[in-house]
Amino acid sequence: MSFKTVFMTVAIEQDDAALNRAIGICQGLDAHLVTLVLGVASPPPVSPYGVVSNDLWASEVDQGQADAKAKADKVEAVLAASGISYSVEPQFIDRGSVTSLAARYARYADLTLIAPRAPQAEQAQDWVMNGALFESGRPILLLPEAEVHFPRIDRVIIAWDASVEASKSVRDAIGLLKSASAVDAVLIDPVPSFDGHGPEPGSDLSIYLGRHGIKTTVHRMPREGQGVSEILLRAATDFGADLIVMGGFGHSRLRQRFFGGTTTNMMQKLDVPVMMAH
Repeated sequence: MSFKTVFMTVAIEQDDAALNRAIGICQGLDAHLVTLVLGVASPPPVSPYGVVSNDLWASEVDQGQADAKAKADKVEAVLAASGISYSVEPQFIDRGSVTSLAARYARYADLTLIAPRAPQAEQAQDWVMNGALFESGRPILLLPEAEVHFPRIDRVIIAWDASVEASKSVRDAIGLLKSASAVDAVLIDPVPSFDGHGPEPGSDLSIYLGRHGIKTTVHRMPREGQGVSEILLRAATDFGADLIVMGGFGHSRLRQRFFGGTTTNMMQKLDVPVMMAH
């Protein structure tokens, strides 16, 4: 899959660090950057009888819209100087609409960038990530605080559990896997099965990728009481990986608790980017 349209959000309060990183990625991909400048409105005041009119709240909304437009102008100035193809749109919306709006934008992009969690925009980033991952059908790229060279990658780790989500993440990353000099598939406590890994876990994946000209080394690792994120991050360090490819969770309970599990741990401890699909 080629990445010709990249989507990201920028909060009104954010600095230009994430934007500059997105510019570098789009330059490497020769891609168009769609930037949504996002402000989140506080809920309107309510009474036991429902929403009530409040001049102060209306004034806050007007100011928020103006702030979003001002931030968009600044973002556009940075992008205009970068030389990449871009578009910028400001939105100041209620929090309940953020996930749906992010999903809509992500459906019309090949890749959504999720910047490191910024304290001033952490909750909004969670909503954006939820929409982009679960409701768009497109992959996302979690970015670490550390410097990245994406899309220039040398070694890739595939977190393989034979799930639909993992399969989709591999398919979306085929172009990147082809460009890598080494691909390692990490299987954590894999169990041979009729409908999952097959009789030899990792073998079917290796054969499939081999037909694309991708040589894959399979590593079957014991969990031994460790968390999945710890094993994957340690493997990335040990192998010198530039990218982790993995599936997003599919279970409804895990989706509801998504930001309290493996993905949150990955985001908090990332040293390399993680490409994820659902």
